[in-house]
Amino acid sequence: MTDVTVIKPQRDVVAVLGRIQLWLAGLAIIAMMLVTVVDVFMRYVFNNPVRGAYDFTEAMLVVFVFNSMAPIFLARANIVIDLIDAAISVRVRRMLVTLSDLISLALLVILSYAAIVPAMQAFDSGERKLQLALPLWTLWIVMFAGLFGTIVCALGAIFLRSWRDQDTGHKL
Repeated sequence: MTDVTVIKPQRDVVAVLGRIQLWLAGLAIIAMMLVTVVDVFMRYVFNNPVRGAYDFTEAMLVVFVFNSMAPIFLARANIVIDLIDAAISVRVRRMLVTLSDLISLALLVILSYAAIVPAMQAFDSGERKLQLALPLWTLWIVMFAGLFGTIVCALGAIFLRSWRDQDTGHKL
């Protein structure tokens, strides 16, 4: 839809946060893959699977999902359907992009708010993962941290960017 560049100096803080979250997401998916491969190998070759592999993979999935959204917002790589872009003016296109950014931001905030009660219940009940004995509330903290970083990056994508048309390179 559009290619944008972030303006300085706030760009650096938001860009570093997005990069940190990208690295966390990347490390989480690598860890998930390695544990899964080792688990399958151990299960079929030695009939002795890795204890806690399922719980570990589930925990790393939380890290991956909630940290991988921030760089997507910063790179403006959200999935878009641009059927009408050629038929509308640049000004209307920019308004639609801003509206979609604001709706995405609102949904992230709603998701964060909706997760507060289940997170508190997990903390109060003291539930733990079965095999690793990892308290469930720690996964909620990881989720909230990832969502916070994603919200900051989404705000940066909305307010700290100069807009450029992807096809022409002209400023919108």
